Amino acid sequence: MFTYFKMKKNENRIKAMFYGMIVGFIDNQKEIIDIIQKMYAALKDIPADQFKDEFISKLAEIATEHPTKEE
Repeated sequence: MFTYFKMKKNENRIKAMFYGMIVGFIDNQKEIIDIIQKMYAALKDIPADQFKDEFISKLAEIATEHPTKEE
């Protein structure tokens, strides 16, 4: 009986780690989608010949608005 509870404890610990990784992945996806939406809104009216320069400058602006998370 003791080994059963020990096994269940380890199982719950593994499940918690797994679910935590899934939540972290979903949170990162939301941030990426936000950045892509902002990039699209900023660059949708730019001609193709100026796109590269504008893309780099807008990406830099968005990157300074969203500082990276430090864990």
